[in-house]
Amino acid sequence: MRFSRAVWVTLLAACGGGTGGASVPPASEDRPLEADFEEVYRIGGIAAEGWDAFTEIVNMDFDADGRLYIRDEAGSSTRIVVVDGAGGLVAEFGRMGDGPGELRDVGHMVARPGGGAVIVDNGHRAYLLFGPDGSFERAIGFAIQGASETASAEAVRSARQGETLFLTRRPDARFSSGDVSVETGDRTIYHVSLTEADEAVAATFAEGWEALPERQFTMEEADPSDMFDALGDAFTYFVPSLVFDVLPGGGVAYSDSSAYAVKIQPAPGAPVRVVGRPLHPEPVTEPLRERTRARMMESFESSATGEVSGQSMDDLPPAFRAQVAAMMEEVLSGMRDAVANADFMPEVPLVRDLRTTWEGTIWVQRWGSDPLAQIDAQATLASGAPAREEVAAGWIDVLSPEGEYMGTLSLEETPMPDAFGPGGLVAFVETDEFDVPTIILKRLPATIHLESGSPTPGAEGGGR
Repeated sequence: MRFSRAVWVTLLAACGGGTGGASVPPASEDRPLEADFEEVYRIGGIAAEGWDAFTEIVNMDFDADGRLYIRDEAGSSTRIVVVDGAGGLVAEFGRMGDGPGELRDVGHMVARPGGGAVIVDNGHRAYLLFGPDGSFERAIGFAIQGASETASAEAVRSARQGETLFLTRRPDARFSSGDVSVETGDRTIYHVSLTEADEAVAATFAEGWEALPERQFTMEEADPSDMFDALGDAFTYFVPSLVFDVLPGGGVAYSDSSAYAVKIQPAPGAPVRVVGRPLHPEPVTEPLRERTRARMMESFESSATGEVSGQSMDDLPPAFRAQVAAMMEEVLSGMRDAVANADFMPEVPLVRDLRTTWEGTIWVQRWGSDPLAQIDAQATLASGAPAREEVAAGWIDVLSPEGEYMGTLSLEETPMPDAFGPGGLVAFVETDEFDVPTIILKRLPATIHLESGSPTPGAEGGGR
């Protein structure tokens, strides 16, 4: 039933996987940057009929030679397309199945810096390594220390050099024998070496701030009241996201709190350096709590579409229709109680996302001025409905590798790139009114892109 899927996604987001929005100081405190990116090529679109006829672009990543690796999903099928620096086809591979080199349940795809791709295959419970020509090389089994077998990766990044992955875990729900096992995830950044022959251990690289305690519990699948009782105080809004990306030399940059504080950790156990800007999150007031509760219930109730497995409630047998209606009302009642008694973090987070360039420049995406953008984002995630315009509002701050503030891009002029490549390359995905994707490769201007060893533009105004 579509309703129950939306419930689970939204509940898991509220249990610690959610993000927040924030008001920011006046725009005069920002140093505007122009998004005058040079276009290199574009592929795909409504007119494409061959290898570049894409359906749904899920992942994109670059190798050190500027080849772009594209994961395209069509129904239950996955294919990987490799494109050179001029937009020409290098390789196309991906066959579903249970055999060696075949794909079963793809979670993520990242490029190998020296060429090739790594497929995180949850079905095989293995990392599948392919060469740049699409040839299968080997599989390395999962071996996650201290993590439940139900845990799945939320974000996966490939190191800029060598054969190492960095990843975080997401909240998860697993259905089995009438029970639901719910795990609220953790706040750890793991690193995984892919040089081992048989299995790869995900070891701790950095520990993010624990906004909420990790929770794990099992409940009756058919008992909605049990579900909400079990969630308890984990149902919290404005929980800051843990977002990260890799840095040259093997370190990571990450944000884990409501503040504008980017933490740079060069190695496991190494001292953490904090950079950022003197921006401050707004407090969560009672009027904001009331607005949040109202918006959350609006999204919950709109997710009750009156359909079961795509079939209208009116088309169901009367007895079954009554049972479904009673169950939906019981779940909605539990939701109303959970939302009414929900907890809130004291501040609305500033940072929504964080990415880095191959040269170490840090791009920090801030939420827009409406805190309810968090609620809209959760509703969109749960239902698959189009996002409200406020969700896309915000800014991208560009910080030098040393942490100096270089300037700010407006999301009205450019979105956050979907992939960063060497030499200032960035890739974007745009969809038309029919949801057909086009991939656009651009190059950053010198005012934003820093070559290794180049001075920081405008460093005199930076904030640390």
